[in-house]
Amino acid sequence: MTEDALDEPVIYKNSRQTEFHSSIRAILTHVSLHGQYHRGQINRLLRLAEAEPVNVDFITFIRS
Repeated sequence: MTEDALDEPVIYKNSRQTEFHSSIRAILTHVSLHGQYHRGQINRLLRLAEAEPVNVDFITFIRS
């Protein structure tokens, strides 16, 4: 995919049928960061429960 193609718009609707326009670049960035956000939330809940959270850093994952 070329640099220019990454900036092409994608038109889509969510589950409530609201229409959005986002670039392929923005969608790929969202996909890569969204899971990390939730892993952070889970670790916060583990800390609140006085449990030991797991390391969720990407660099740690690829090193093992």
